[in-house]
Amino acid sequence: MASTPDTSLGPDGGARRDAARIRLGILCLLASGVFSAIGLPLRGPIVLPGEDPQRWAEVALLPTHDLAWAILLPSLVIQLFGFLALWAYVRDTREDALAFWGMVLSIAGNGLFLPSTGILAFSDPRVAPLVQAGVPGALEVATSGVSGALSGAILAGSGLLLLAGSVLVSLVLWRSPRLPRWTAVPYLLHALALTIVAPQSYLLERAGGVLLLVVAGAITLRVWRGTAAAPAGRAGGATAGSAR
Repeated sequence: MASTPDTSLGPDGGARRDAARIRLGILCLLASGVFSAIGLPLRGPIVLPGEDPQRWAEVALLPTHDLAWAILLPSLVIQLFGFLALWAYVRDTREDALAFWGMVLSIAGNGLFLPSTGILAFSDPRVAPLVQAGVPGALEVATSGVSGALSGAILAGSGLLLLAGSVLVSLVLWRSPRLPRWTAVPYLLHALALTIVAPQSYLLERAGGVLLLVVAGAITLRVWRGTAAAPAGRAGGATAGSAR
């Protein structure tokens, strides 16, 4: 039996519902920025076990390790809803396609990164004491999680997808009159800091987390204002011609 569209909410009710969903999603982007800015200083620097096993073990056994990953893992997950909300906010505008593919690539990149974060969060603290004790094979186990053929390829693919998605999202931020243009460059810089630069500079990686927080805060404020007039039209449409 053919289904019929639900018109019970009416046009204004539907717009308010969409606006509420966009607001909730964009708050997830802001929360992800907050979690990143807090969690990265607690986690410690990225150290590859094959390059400096003892330093890697020290970082894995930091007393703040569990707290850091209890913050950072949810950050990666809820950020996905922020990407969805950002696309929904500019949907049916000329930036629709850019935002859609930016969302798809960013979600794919985050998704591929999650298995590696699971290894860092759950396996490293168990293997680190074995490496420190010189147990045969322990270092090989540690390196296989991030530097093996498969894990290395997945990490590289994750980084490339995240960077490609960030470039497209930055273009959306630059071109869309509904979003603050100045956030385009910091957004791209945060992506570079959290991917390519992260293993080289812990300071810049942490700066990337702060940049994400700042950018997400500005985007959230603009989206919140733009969806306030949702019943008068499509969610976000009130800001289509607003000043940048």
